[in-house]
Amino acid sequence: MNKEWEPIFQIELIDIINSLHIKKLHVGSSDSLIDETMGEPELPVARLNRKSKIFNHLYGNVSILSENHTVISINIDMHGFRKKMVILGSINSWKLDDWLALSKIKDWNVTQFCDGVRLEGKGIVICLLPDGKVEMVTLS
Repeated sequence: MNKEWEPIFQIELIDIINSLHIKKLHVGSSDSLIDETMGEPELPVARLNRKSKIFNHLYGNVSILSENHTVISINIDMHGFRKKMVILGSINSWKLDDWLALSKIKDWNVTQFCDGVRLEGKGIVICLLPDGKVEMVTLS
């Protein structure tokens, strides 16, 4: 991990949830927009494996996957230890009931597991712990 890397901005998770993009970057964007929007990556851009055509662009707690010069997925890890480009902000104190209320408003599917809750809507998946803490958000 590049200990000197710092995010060039921070954005609140609720803004991403409501817009399905980070600033002007969204799934379907040209990969040339990644550096323009996000700045210098934390680590060099790398293939997922030697034979893969998918590249990973890492920006702290944000991982952007691209294939054929197009963004195919944006993953936000709220549970990990990396520096935060995306922060909880105003939803930091949300509990599971708050998330379920939002999922009803947005008409998302809710799936409960023994170890968490998955909220899924058009272009977004949010994985929560049973107490409502956010683990992962994926834009696809």
